[in-house]
Amino acid sequence: MQVETAWVKPPPQIGGLDHLAVQAPCINIYGRMLPGITNVTDRARYYSFYPWLMWAFDQRGYTRFDDDFIERFRRADCLFCLIAHRHADVSKTDAEDHAGALVGSDTLREVAQTIQAHDTVRLSDYSLRVGAKKRYFANDMGGLGQYYLGVLRELAILDGDGRNGIRYTKQIGQVIAARMDQGIDRELFLEVVEADRVSAAELDALHGFCPCQLVQCSEERKILEELFFVRGPFYDLEALPRRRTLQSIMQLAGLLAEDGKEISEDLFRACAYAGGLSSNRPWTVPVSLAGNRERWAVYARNELLSIAVQGLFHSVLSAYSESGLRLDTSPQIVDWFMGEDDVCAALAELGAGQTFAAAVSAATDWIPELTNWGNDVHEVQLTNKITKLTRASKSAGNCRKIIAASLRTLVALAARQGNRESVYADLVFDPNYFSYYPINLQSFSFHGAETWRSLTMSELLRWLLVNWGLETHLRVALRKLRGQSTSTFRIRPTDRGMEVIDIPPAVHTRPRFYQALRVLKDVGALERTPAGLWQPSSFGTAMLELGDAP
Repeated sequence: MQVETAWVKPPPQIGGLDHLAVQAPCINIYGRMLPGITNVTDRARYYSFYPWLMWAFDQRGYTRFDDDFIERFRRADCLFCLIAHRHADVSKTDAEDHAGALVGSDTLREVAQTIQAHDTVRLSDYSLRVGAKKRYFANDMGGLGQYYLGVLRELAILDGDGRNGIRYTKQIGQVIAARMDQGIDRELFLEVVEADRVSAAELDALHGFCPCQLVQCSEERKILEELFFVRGPFYDLEALPRRRTLQSIMQLAGLLAEDGKEISEDLFRACAYAGGLSSNRPWTVPVSLAGNRERWAVYARNELLSIAVQGLFHSVLSAYSESGLRLDTSPQIVDWFMGEDDVCAALAELGAGQTFAAAVSAATDWIPELTNWGNDVHEVQLTNKITKLTRASKSAGNCRKIIAASLRTLVALAARQGNRESVYADLVFDPNYFSYYPINLQSFSFHGAETWRSLTMSELLRWLLVNWGLETHLRVALRKLRGQSTSTFRIRPTDRGMEVIDIPPAVHTRPRFYQALRVLKDVGALERTPAGLWQPSSFGTAMLELGDAP
């Protein structure tokens, strides 16, 4: 029998995300709440600029999708970014309003800042895919290919792909392009792209392309307002959650401004969960937004569960890594960890021998009102503490504080548990969805009422560390290894026992909040108060009054 021996290359090790698959339900929820806006579609004007660019090239006769087309496109993408940075420098106002989150900013910001009155910049020095002085972006089709194409196809604004060609759609893309064309200098823009050189004077002359100028282009602005707020030709019941979420953000921004606070993702998450503002007054929403806030509250509750579980996972990995031990199984690691001083001290705070059911019943003695989320022992603040501690330098007592905060968060969530049948409100998931993501609000509700009820807090911690910590992570990493051929193990079995690869901090998901907020600013739905805080503009107020009307 012939035997052939060969080396097998190990799978590449990557950082990975969601090591316990606990964030997936949160991502699923916020994806439904903001359709048409993603975590990488940061600026509203790209929704009009990219279809306009395809349309403008078509008008110019650049219809063949080849290397020349792609190079012209990349030069145009660079030019758009340079215009915005130049306008920011010249206007001396907040650079974020002009060039924030534009494609190529890291490379082109300095180029725009250093160009002098009589200088010119060669666009291809930054646009060429091969041979550029400093390439502005790796993807062949720039920010369109990397970030915006999927969304613009979903909205039927563009069609095609980066291999066979990208086209504007006649029904929507062409209409948006024609609207934008009314407010900018198309000829000069295309002449600069073709010449492959731009001067400071030309950048100034093209300032109408700057994203801050969207509010000055009435027709373009109007159609983007209709798109984002699901009005007119864009009215679609499935897209209404986007309008409702934008309305909720605007309303909350105004209420927080009254309290002297600037809206942020953390405040949005906390207010949505607790139904209260930072001043401990209730967040009262219009009837049309009540269901929207409830769904965002579910998202935020799942986030709190996620942070608590991630905190425990971080703690056991951190301690095991520091110990220098090499144990063979997850239960062995956890049994060792349970004897550590910090763990014993954390359990002593909550009563190591107290059952979970008793701890939940006793929680009424220490948890504050739900709306009082600024209180130090409120689960919102407890999870804030967890995220900070898991990012902090290692110090004595950190492990104890993380474990105590994580367990208190779980107790508080259980104590506030409502109807077990509606933990996800009216959000419906595919029948087998949670079999892939076993740590979720449904399983938390079930285990809290059944599996954990008679466990002592010490036994509960052991159960969590084994079942919702190390073992879940190994299953998730193995699934990713099988499906993606990449290794995302943070701890893995080796011939010398279990080995820690990395210790991830506890992190929140990014629910497209800042992208939605930037859209509201770009279309003029939010404006600054005299104190510099954001509040609804007259247009924003009109959008709030829409309700669910077509």
